[in-house]
Amino acid sequence: MNELDSELIRQKLISEGFIEVQDEKKAELILINTCSVRKKAEEKAIHFSRQMKNNNKTVVMLGCLAQHKGEELLKVSKADLVIGTRSYEKLIDILLDFERKSTKRAICEDLGIFQLKNRKVREGEFSSFVNIQHGCDNFCTFCVVPYTRGREFSRNAMDILNEIKQLEEQGIVEITLLGQNVDSYFDGKYDFSDLLKLIEDNTNYIKRIKFTSPNPRDMTMKVIKTIAQSEKIVRWIHLPLQAGSNRILRKMNRGYTKEEYIYQALTIRDIIKDVSITTDIIVGFPGESEEDFKETLDVVRNVKYDGAYMFKYSPREGTPASLFKEQVDNETKGRRLRELIDEVNKYIVERRKLMLNREFEVLIEGPSKKDFGYSVGKTFNNISVIVKGLYKPGTFIKGIVRGIKGHTPILEISGN
Repeated sequence: MNELDSELIRQKLISEGFIEVQDEKKAELILINTCSVRKKAEEKAIHFSRQMKNNNKTVVMLGCLAQHKGEELLKVSKADLVIGTRSYEKLIDILLDFERKSTKRAICEDLGIFQLKNRKVREGEFSSFVNIQHGCDNFCTFCVVPYTRGREFSRNAMDILNEIKQLEEQGIVEITLLGQNVDSYFDGKYDFSDLLKLIEDNTNYIKRIKFTSPNPRDMTMKVIKTIAQSEKIVRWIHLPLQAGSNRILRKMNRGYTKEEYIYQALTIRDIIKDVSITTDIIVGFPGESEEDFKETLDVVRNVKYDGAYMFKYSPREGTPASLFKEQVDNETKGRRLRELIDEVNKYIVERRKLMLNREFEVLIEGPSKKDFGYSVGKTFNNISVIVKGLYKPGTFIKGIVRGIKGHTPILEISGN
């Protein structure tokens, strides 16, 4: 979401006459888009802001940290302006006002949803993010998003479709639909499954439709069947677990049980052929015992994830969990995280081996950063592979997986 916000802000600035420079040393104005999900991200953003102010730049702090901290961030970051996530609609007016008056201030009002009427695709770009939803109503006890992004609001389905058609006309072949909880999308007429079908039926050159992220408690059989029957919706579902213990899930306010989650994941695997399932998992949530942690490992063994983002719990100021007693010590968090990573990786390797000697169509994303002379691409179930040779980003190629390097399948072009 921050990547998309940054791109929309960039295009808005350019359309209003601002000139983009590649070298920050030559810039007069620095805009820093921040994230509040983890403490480290906050610290890096504040450090960079202070560094830029020491270099005599005009600095604007944007994003979730800006919305969350407001005036406090203005002081600690030394920034000139702090603009929250709900105030981007007036970004240009705010910048021009500062140019005239040089008055430092924090603006975190609800000034409307920020969207561009005409998005422009960068040269060579083949994949784009599209917001379908803003905010979140779930109020998980560890998460700051409802406080930084506001309450849940679904965009009009026809507006979404028109934006996608604009992108398609400019050469985009893959889109990723974004929302804090996409499965709860509803614009008064279309639910999420209807929206997916609407996009598939009314686009010509879009070959792949992705989305992230659903909340497991809102994932419906209707959506699962829509994916299974589609030729465009990628066979990949990011299904955040967060924890495997029912006791911890209740403390997190996740709204589902371990048993319901496992049943749902196995149902997805049963109905959607070759689906890949990825997840988010937090270890060391306040009060998590060894028995609770073992419940998380048990879910991993049942679901056998294709990939996972795994984190030590990080208290976020302003969330209920930050006030919970029984905070887990960092050493225990670290040990559990290492054990979890080992367990997840074991099944990732097992899942990758199932790809050997099978043909896949791959969408090339660009040259590999790790393997010289190879390109990186994604399969239709969103698994990263490498293929020998340098291919143009956005190219579709078919090949057979002949080997695996670490967790990365190696594709051999069909016919070679």
